[in-house]
Amino acid sequence: MTEEELKKLGYTDIKTFPDGTQAGLMKLIFTHAIVYDFDYFGYNDRWCYHTYEDAKKALGEWDGSEEPKGWHRHPSSGRRVDENGSTVVRW
Repeated sequence: MTEEELKKLGYTDIKTFPDGTQAGLMKLIFTHAIVYDFDYFGYNDRWCYHTYEDAKKALGEWDGSEEPKGWHRHPSSGRRVDENGSTVVRW
């Protein structure tokens, strides 16, 4: 998808990785998220951050492998990171 098409869908700060997949930021009700691997119907994965600045920094540092750093919630796995940096799973 083009960056213009993605912006119309609400994604910002689009980043394209060497393999062609894309990630960007999306404002949600309570958080900002890095969303990964878009199409017209949605995205493949998402990591939530407390602020836009935190999400933007993490996206800038992420190379597209493994997971971005600094998130506090990963909805598809049920994982959360508490204030001490410990990962917990809540279903």
